This record gives sequence, C-alpha cells and structure tokens, in this order.
Amino acid sequence: MHEPWYVQLFKNYAHSYEKEPFTQGTVGECDFLEQEFGFDKSLSILDVGCGTGRHAIELTKRGYKVTGIDLSENQLGLARENAAKEALSIPFLQADARNLPFRAEFDAAIMLCEGGFCLMETDEENAAILQSIASALKDEAILIFTTLNGLFPLSQNLNAFYADAKTEEGSTCTSTGFDLCTLRDHNTTTFTDDDGQEHTIISSERYYLPTELRTLLAGLGFTKVEFFGAHLGAFSRKNPLSQTDFEMLVVAKKELSSLTLVNLYTQACKAPLSEAYKLILKTLTLCGRELQKQLPESEVSGIYPGYLDMSYIALIPPNLKKRQLKLALVYVHEKGAFELWLAGRNRSIQAQVREELRGKLPSPYMLVEEAKGEDAIVQLRLGPLTDFTDMNLLIGKLCAMMHTMLQDLQPLLS
Repeated sequence: MHEPWYVQLFKNYAHSYEKEPFTQGTVGECDFLEQEFGFDKSLSILDVGCGTGRHAIELTKRGYKVTGIDLSENQLGLARENAAKEALSIPFLQADARNLPFRAEFDAAIMLCEGGFCLMETDEENAAILQSIASALKDEAILIFTTLNGLFPLSQNLNAFYADAKTEEGSTCTSTGFDLCTLRDHNTTTFTDDDGQEHTIISSERYYLPTELRTLLAGLGFTKVEFFGAHLGAFSRKNPLSQTDFEMLVVAKKELSSLTLVNLYTQACKAPLSEAYKLILKTLTLCGRELQKQLPESEVSGIYPGYLDMSYIALIPPNLKKRQLKLALVYVHEKGAFELWLAGRNRSIQAQVREELRGKLPSPYMLVEEAKGEDAIVQLRLGPLTDFTDMNLLIGKLCAMMHTMLQDLQPLLS
C-alpha cells in the first residue's frame, strides 16, 4: 500500500529533523505564544504535530500544561526522551490530526512548522485537521499555527528560495511545478535519515491564501482571525504578512457569539439552575423571617433577588438606621458563597464610616476600599456554608453570624 510522502519522511527522521535550521527558533516562538496566552499558566494546551516535542517541552518548562500529538512514533519516541532528560512529564500521544480523540478539552492549540496542516494530499484532509482541532477546543479558545503563505509563490521564485535555504546538514527541496489553480507545489525532497541513509521523495504541499483560511476558520467558530509573517524564532505582531513571507502565522480565537450566549443563558435558566436559584432565594427569605422574630425592633428589608450577580436581604437595627447604615446577608452567585456586608445609603456615608473604622476592625472583618460598583464598607466572608441539605442548620448559622457581626461593630459605630 502506498504511504503518503509525509509518512515516508518521518519514519526515521527524528534526530536529523532536530538539526534542520527551521527547528532552531523554539525559545523566541514560545515567547510569542506566552504573550498570546496572556501568561495564563492555567491553560491546557494541545500541540498538534508536536514532532520531537520542542515547543511542548519549552512551554512545560515555563509552567504550562501541554499535551503533544503526532502521527509519527519515531518523532514521538525522541520527544519522550527529550522530556525525560528534563525530568518533565508530558503526554506525547500518537494520533492523527484529522481525527483527534478529544472533545472540548483544551483552552489553546498550537500547530507550528506546519504540524500536519498543508501537508495532506487533498484540501478535504487539510480542512479535516482544522475541524478536528476546533472540536478539541473549548467554546472560548485560541489556535495559533503556521502554514505556507499562498502570496509567496505568486510573486517569488520557489527554487531560488529553496537554494538560499539550503544547508550542509539539512534536507533539500526542488520544486517541479507550482499549480496556480490548486496552489499546490509539487517538489522532490532529499534528506538523510537517522541511520545515515539518503532518501528522495515526491511531495505535494498546499499553499493557502489568508482569505481561504479566514473562511475555513469562520465556519468552525473562530470569530477573530489574524495573519502575520512567520519569522523563524521571532514571531511578532509587528510583522505584517507580506508576499515575501514564505510562511504565515495565524492567530485565531473562538469566542461565544451573542446568539450562542443568549441560547446558553436560556438553557441555564431551566432546571436544575432555576431550582438552585429558588433555593438560594428561599434561604434568604427564611433568614429574613427568623431575624425579624429574633430582633423585632429591627427592620428587615424585602429580598433583592438579583440573578447572576448577587441576592440579599438587609437587617436595619435602630442604631444603624440613625446612621443610614444596614447589615446585609449577601449571596454572591459567582463565588457560590454567603457574605455579610456593612453598607451605607450612599457613597458619602460609606466614605465617612470607612474612615471611622480604618485600623479599628478586628479579624476576620475586612475594610472594603472605595471602588466602582462596590457597595460594602466592611465585609465578612463566611466560607463553606453553602450546604443546603439541612436548611434549619444553615439558617441558624447565618443568623448567628449576623448577630455576632452586629455585636462586634456596634461599639465601633457608636
């Protein structure tokens, strides 16, 4: 059975591959990747066509969690050896980029030095790689890859470029014809494998125009696609893509569209979220009733339901009312936790009381500095009290903590 040229090339070409000049820019390229990742070490990253693991290893050394996949076991074997030498544990998996075994698992994907894309023998196979990567990424994610720039052979001579790029140790390439209709370059590649044997293979590589890639990626949910010139070891947003760039650098982002966000919100409003929301409001309501029983001289506000920000009730004893202050039991939805706040009627009152209390608050109370959207003067985080299984126990704890906070703060506010 005929093996594709890229399978023949990478059968026994790991150590020799690492000597190629186009594999020497790893550190600078990872500097760019980190910037695009926002230096967020919590990201899970998929390295497609990872080869001998150079980018995966460098990113892992910098604190990122990376999974590498490649079609060639020969390349993966050396990747595992390289990682072991650095005492790094990196999953290097044999997989076909056209059919990856992942679904919405990764925050980011990289596919550098072609990494499989544009090497396939049909456009459908190349498109399948992008489709497979998109499926492996979460709804909000980033894909960074390099590919052959279709603008280059329309204005530059490929064989002149290959001659300039020739080195003593590296492989050599000779174009036998660039097809303007398919944007494919048919060429012969000569290389020396890891056993010192020389081989010549016939290959076909697909060059892509930015407009083609933008259309392909948009159909896969990538709402923002940017193109730059891929300069070896010096990827940068300062390098606009031009006809003189042999490779292009693509930065594509998957973002939730407005329609998708609304649809997700609609689904989230249905059970079980709606039941959870009702349970939170029920807890606050029952706490309000219990506080009114225990402190009949105090006012208890109606419930502020909020939704995905916060919901609360307020307790207003006479001495706090005189100062236009209140004690609020707040459920912060994003944190999934209750908090107690001392709050004021307006910003002026908040600022005055904040200065009165500065340096006087005992632990665990925290003074909350003035900020946009911030209503609290003093905050008490209640920790893991959100077990709603025993409602009576939960209400008892919350009410007791409100009593304690009142007793602790009243002397400071008199």
